[in-house]
Amino acid sequence: MKAVYIVNDSKVAKVLIDPMRRAILNLLSQKPMTQAQLADELGLSGASINYHIKILRSKKLVVVAKREFEMHRLQQIFFLAAAYVFVYDLDSLPKHIARYFFPVSLERARTIISLLMLNDHINIDQSPNISISFSDQLSRHLIKVAKSYEDKEVNYAHEKIIYEIYTKAISKLLDKNKDLLVTNKIAVNIHSK
Repeated sequence: MKAVYIVNDSKVAKVLIDPMRRAILNLLSQKPMTQAQLADELGLSGASINYHIKILRSKKLVVVAKREFEMHRLQQIFFLAAAYVFVYDLDSLPKHIARYFFPVSLERARTIISLLMLNDHINIDQSPNISISFSDQLSRHLIKVAKSYEDKEVNYAHEKIIYEIYTKAISKLLDKNKDLLVTNKIAVNIHSK
């Protein structure tokens, strides 16, 4: 599977607005699964999973990983996500679609800011504008870094790739914006250990 899929097409993003479809992609990035396995894991009916899989396949977000024949010649189809990581290019999407992905971006930014605050030597401005600005910039850096991974192939359950992309994006963001988060323009090394 591809390491990264950058979602910058509004038709694809529209399909991924549904959180259940994103949950299906997450499960299918971990291992190939049948529709019955997905239904069991997500607590949905087979008909519901079938509906979502058809939509995901129509945009080539899910692929057939393998087919196996069981007893009585029943064929089992195992699906896999087209990519391990889906990154949303919010700047390229219409606002009415991008807004669905913004809460995830904001929570990601708040998590990183909270982790930075664990360091006693860093005093971080806690205004909403800082979180939103940090979120916007982090999303842009994720896209920049992810572009260099678009042609890379990985096996499923390859969590290392996510950490690699996020580490590079966060590092670039902090290198360029050391004073963004810090109150009173205190000169500190955000990367201090």
